[in-house]
Amino acid sequence: MPTRKITASPVKLTGIAPDGQQFESHLEEDFFVLLRFNRNVKHWESHPITIDWLDESGRVRKYTPDVLVEYKPDEVGAEPVWVLCEVKPDFDSDEDLPRKKLPRRETDADNKLKWEAAERYAARRKWQFKVYRESDIRTPYLRNARFLLRFLERRSSMRGRQELLDILKTQGACTLARWVSPLASTPEQRANFLPTCYRLIAEGYVKIDMSKILTLDSFCEYVNE
Repeated sequence: MPTRKITASPVKLTGIAPDGQQFESHLEEDFFVLLRFNRNVKHWESHPITIDWLDESGRVRKYTPDVLVEYKPDEVGAEPVWVLCEVKPDFDSDEDLPRKKLPRRETDADNKLKWEAAERYAARRKWQFKVYRESDIRTPYLRNARFLLRFLERRSSMRGRQELLDILKTQGACTLARWVSPLASTPEQRANFLPTCYRLIAEGYVKIDMSKILTLDSFCEYVNE
Protein backbone atom coordinates (compact mmCIF):
# COMPACT_ATOMS: atom_id res chain seq x y z
CA MET A 1 0.00 0.00 0.00
CA PRO A 2 1.54 3.39 -0.92
CA THR A 3 2.76 5.37 2.08
CA ARG A 4 1.32 8.58 0.72
CA LYS A 5 -1.73 9.35 -1.35
CA ILE A 6 -1.04 10.93 -4.72
CA THR A 7 -3.61 13.51 -5.73
CA ALA A 8 -3.94 15.83 -8.70
CA SER A 9 -1.19 18.45 -8.51
CA PRO A 10 -0.85 21.93 -10.07
CA VAL A 11 2.97 21.59 -10.17
CA LYS A 12 3.57 18.08 -11.52
CA LEU A 13 2.03 15.41 -13.71
CA THR A 14 0.20 12.65 -11.84
CA GLY A 15 -1.86 9.72 -13.02
CA ILE A 16 -2.78 6.08 -12.66
CA ALA A 17 -1.34 3.25 -14.76
CA PRO A 18 -3.67 0.55 -16.19
CA ASP A 19 -2.90 -1.76 -13.26
CA GLY A 20 -3.86 0.91 -10.72
CA GLN A 21 -0.38 2.05 -9.71
CA GLN A 22 0.01 5.81 -9.30
CA PHE A 23 2.80 7.81 -10.93
CA GLU A 24 4.06 11.36 -10.40
CA SER A 25 5.86 12.08 -13.68
CA HIS A 26 6.11 11.03 -17.31
CA LEU A 27 9.36 9.25 -16.47
CA GLU A 28 7.73 7.19 -13.72
CA GLU A 29 4.95 6.27 -16.14
CA ASP A 30 7.56 5.08 -18.66
CA PHE A 31 9.27 2.99 -15.97
CA PHE A 32 5.93 1.41 -15.09
CA VAL A 33 5.55 0.36 -18.75
CA LEU A 34 8.84 -1.55 -18.48
CA LEU A 35 7.67 -3.25 -15.28
CA ARG A 36 4.34 -4.25 -16.83
CA PHE A 37 6.14 -5.74 -19.83
CA ASN A 38 8.84 -7.56 -17.83
CA ARG A 39 7.74 -11.19 -17.40
CA ASN A 40 10.22 -11.60 -14.52
CA VAL A 41 8.35 -9.06 -12.41
CA LYS A 42 5.99 -10.75 -9.98
CA HIS A 43 4.68 -7.69 -8.14
CA TRP A 44 5.44 -4.02 -7.72
CA GLU A 45 4.14 -1.13 -5.72
CA SER A 46 4.56 2.60 -6.18
CA HIS A 47 5.78 4.84 -3.35
CA PRO A 48 5.82 1.96 -0.85
CA ILE A 49 7.75 3.38 2.12
CA THR A 50 9.08 6.62 3.58
CA ILE A 51 12.62 6.81 4.95
CA ASP A 52 14.13 9.38 7.33
CA TRP A 53 17.47 10.86 6.31
CA LEU A 54 19.71 13.69 7.56
CA ASP A 55 20.71 16.55 5.27
CA GLU A 56 24.08 18.32 5.54
CA SER A 57 22.77 20.61 8.27
CA GLY A 58 21.61 17.65 10.36
CA ARG A 59 17.93 18.26 9.69
CA VAL A 60 15.72 15.18 9.46
CA ARG A 61 13.98 14.89 6.11
CA LYS A 62 11.61 12.40 4.53
CA TYR A 63 12.30 10.41 1.37
CA THR A 64 9.83 8.15 -0.47
CA PRO A 65 11.44 5.94 -3.15
CA ASP A 66 9.40 5.53 -6.31
CA VAL A 67 8.83 1.77 -6.60
CA LEU A 68 9.37 -1.52 -4.78
CA VAL A 69 9.66 -4.42 -7.25
CA GLU A 70 9.47 -8.13 -6.50
CA TYR A 71 11.21 -10.23 -9.16
CA LYS A 72 10.58 -13.93 -9.64
CA PRO A 73 13.46 -16.13 -8.37
CA ASP A 74 15.83 -17.59 -10.95
CA GLU A 75 15.47 -21.09 -9.51
CA VAL A 76 12.59 -23.06 -8.05
CA GLY A 77 12.59 -22.74 -4.28
CA ALA A 78 14.87 -19.70 -4.26
CA GLU A 79 13.93 -16.47 -2.53
CA PRO A 80 12.43 -13.69 -4.68
CA VAL A 81 14.55 -10.63 -5.38
CA TRP A 82 13.25 -7.30 -4.06
CA VAL A 83 14.53 -4.03 -5.49
CA LEU A 84 13.72 -0.59 -4.14
CA CYS A 85 13.87 1.81 -7.08
CA GLU A 86 14.38 5.52 -7.59
CA VAL A 87 13.51 6.97 -11.01
CA LYS A 88 15.52 10.07 -11.86
CA PRO A 89 15.92 12.36 -14.92
CA ASP A 90 19.40 12.60 -16.42
CA PHE A 91 19.24 16.34 -15.76
CA ASP A 92 16.95 18.58 -13.73
CA SER A 93 14.85 19.63 -16.70
CA ASP A 94 11.58 20.22 -14.81
CA GLU A 95 9.83 18.56 -17.77
CA ASP A 96 6.73 17.84 -15.69
CA LEU A 97 6.66 21.13 -13.81
CA PRO A 98 5.33 24.59 -14.70
CA ARG A 99 7.76 27.45 -14.14
CA LYS A 100 5.74 28.73 -11.21
CA LYS A 101 5.70 27.21 -7.72
CA LEU A 102 8.70 24.92 -8.21
CA PRO A 103 9.34 22.70 -5.17
CA ARG A 104 12.57 22.78 -3.19
CA ARG A 105 15.32 21.47 -5.48
CA GLU A 106 17.54 18.86 -3.87
CA THR A 107 21.26 19.00 -4.55
CA ASP A 108 23.59 16.18 -5.59
CA ALA A 109 24.75 16.08 -1.97
CA ASP A 110 21.14 15.65 -0.83
CA ASN A 111 20.64 12.81 -3.27
CA LYS A 112 23.82 11.08 -2.11
CA LEU A 113 22.73 11.24 1.52
CA LYS A 114 19.14 10.11 0.99
CA TRP A 115 20.17 7.30 -1.36
CA GLU A 116 22.71 6.08 1.18
CA ALA A 117 19.89 6.02 3.73
CA ALA A 118 17.78 4.03 1.27
CA GLU A 119 20.63 1.55 0.71
CA ARG A 120 20.92 0.96 4.46
CA TYR A 121 17.15 0.56 4.78
CA ALA A 122 17.08 -1.93 1.89
CA ALA A 123 20.09 -3.90 3.16
CA ARG A 124 18.40 -4.46 6.54
CA ARG A 125 15.56 -6.15 4.68
CA LYS A 126 17.82 -8.03 2.24
CA TRP A 127 16.61 -5.88 -0.63
CA GLN A 128 18.60 -4.02 -3.26
CA PHE A 129 18.38 -0.30 -3.93
CA LYS A 130 18.85 1.01 -7.48
CA VAL A 131 18.62 4.39 -9.19
CA TYR A 132 17.28 4.23 -12.75
CA ARG A 133 18.15 7.24 -14.88
CA GLU A 134 16.15 8.58 -17.79
CA SER A 135 18.78 7.23 -20.22
CA ASP A 136 18.27 3.75 -18.74
CA ILE A 137 14.51 3.95 -19.28
CA ARG A 138 13.85 5.91 -22.46
CA THR A 139 15.38 3.53 -24.98
CA PRO A 140 14.19 1.61 -28.07
CA TYR A 141 13.31 -1.19 -25.61
CA LEU A 142 10.72 1.09 -23.99
CA ARG A 143 9.22 2.01 -27.36
CA ASN A 144 8.94 -1.68 -28.28
CA ALA A 145 7.49 -2.58 -24.88
CA ARG A 146 4.85 0.14 -25.12
CA PHE A 147 3.86 -1.08 -28.60
CA LEU A 148 3.80 -4.81 -27.71
CA LEU A 149 1.82 -4.27 -24.52
CA ARG A 150 -1.17 -3.28 -26.66
CA PHE A 151 -1.27 -6.81 -28.05
CA LEU A 152 -0.48 -8.47 -24.72
CA GLU A 153 -3.16 -6.72 -22.68
CA ARG A 154 -6.09 -6.85 -25.07
CA ARG A 155 -8.13 -9.78 -26.33
CA SER A 156 -7.42 -10.84 -29.88
CA SER A 157 -8.31 -13.72 -32.15
CA MET A 158 -4.69 -14.94 -32.38
CA ARG A 159 -5.33 -15.84 -36.00
CA GLY A 160 -2.83 -18.35 -37.36
CA ARG A 161 -1.04 -18.78 -34.03
CA GLN A 162 0.02 -22.42 -34.45
CA GLU A 163 0.79 -22.02 -38.15
CA LEU A 164 3.06 -19.06 -37.41
CA LEU A 165 4.89 -20.97 -34.68
CA ASP A 166 5.35 -23.96 -36.98
CA ILE A 167 6.74 -21.74 -39.75
CA LEU A 168 9.35 -20.24 -37.43
CA LYS A 169 10.29 -23.64 -35.98
CA THR A 170 10.78 -25.06 -39.48
CA GLN A 171 12.61 -22.28 -41.28
CA GLY A 172 14.51 -20.84 -38.34
CA ALA A 173 15.24 -17.20 -37.55
CA CYS A 174 14.06 -14.77 -40.21
CA THR A 175 12.67 -11.27 -40.64
CA LEU A 176 9.17 -10.50 -39.48
CA ALA A 177 8.12 -9.93 -43.10
CA ARG A 178 9.43 -13.33 -44.19
CA TRP A 179 7.95 -15.05 -41.15
CA VAL A 180 4.41 -14.00 -42.04
CA SER A 181 4.79 -14.28 -45.84
CA PRO A 182 3.70 -17.97 -46.20
CA LEU A 183 0.30 -16.98 -44.80
CA ALA A 184 0.01 -13.53 -46.37
CA SER A 185 0.96 -12.56 -49.90
CA THR A 186 -0.49 -9.03 -49.78
CA PRO A 187 -0.25 -6.16 -47.27
CA GLU A 188 -3.96 -6.57 -46.53
CA GLN A 189 -3.53 -10.26 -45.67
CA ARG A 190 -0.41 -9.52 -43.66
CA ALA A 191 -2.38 -7.09 -41.50
CA ASN A 192 -4.55 -10.01 -40.38
CA PHE A 193 -1.61 -12.00 -39.03
CA LEU A 194 0.78 -9.36 -37.68
CA PRO A 195 -1.20 -8.88 -34.43
CA THR A 196 -0.65 -12.58 -33.70
CA CYS A 197 3.07 -12.18 -34.40
CA TYR A 198 3.26 -9.24 -32.02
CA ARG A 199 1.37 -11.19 -29.35
CA LEU A 200 3.75 -14.16 -29.67
CA ILE A 201 6.72 -11.80 -29.30
CA ALA A 202 5.15 -10.13 -26.26
CA GLU A 203 4.42 -13.50 -24.65
CA GLY A 204 8.03 -14.60 -25.06
CA TYR A 205 7.44 -17.42 -27.57
CA VAL A 206 9.41 -15.48 -30.16
CA LYS A 207 12.58 -13.48 -29.53
CA ILE A 208 13.64 -10.24 -31.18
CA ASP A 209 16.40 -7.74 -30.47
CA MET A 210 14.51 -5.38 -28.15
CA SER A 211 17.37 -2.87 -28.26
CA LYS A 212 16.33 -1.97 -31.82
CA ILE A 213 12.98 -0.60 -32.96
CA LEU A 214 10.66 -3.40 -34.13
CA THR A 215 10.03 -3.30 -37.90
CA LEU A 216 9.18 -5.78 -40.65
CA ASP A 217 12.96 -6.19 -41.08
CA SER A 218 13.46 -7.28 -37.45
CA PHE A 219 14.78 -10.82 -37.04
CA CYS A 220 12.49 -13.18 -35.17
CA GLU A 221 13.60 -16.42 -33.55
CA TYR A 222 11.50 -19.19 -31.99
CA VAL A 223 12.18 -19.72 -28.30
CA ASN A 224 12.33 -23.40 -27.31
CA GLU A 225 9.83 -24.13 -24.57
